[in-house]
Amino acid sequence: MNEILIAIFGGLVGGVVSPILLEEYRARKHKKDWKEPRKMLLKSMLEDPKYRFKSIDKLSRTIGSTPDDTRTLLIELKARGAKMKKSKKEGWALIERAPLQEELRAIEQEEMEEDQPQ
Repeated sequence: MNEILIAIFGGLVGGVVSPILLEEYRARKHKKDWKEPRKMLLKSMLEDPKYRFKSIDKLSRTIGSTPDDTRTLLIELKARGAKMKKSKKEGWALIERAPLQEELRAIEQEEMEEDQPQ
């Protein structure tokens, strides 16, 4: 009877607890190896004194991520998006550099670094 209880307990630990621990390990590794380096690179790009706004295309391509994943990281960095009046492109800036109240005024084209046609 004792061996049966040990087998049941072992099955519970192996079948329930192990996948939970494995998932937690994967989440931490993902954050360390994937998320944090990309956030640091995005932050350095958005702190560029020459341009306040950067296009989502440039940001995504630079960090090697999809635009949706890039937006998630940008929000975690306390950045905000805006639509440029002239180019109609999506741009992002740190809220500390471009407070939300500025959305009401026209954002000039030269404030956003965009890809230049070649």
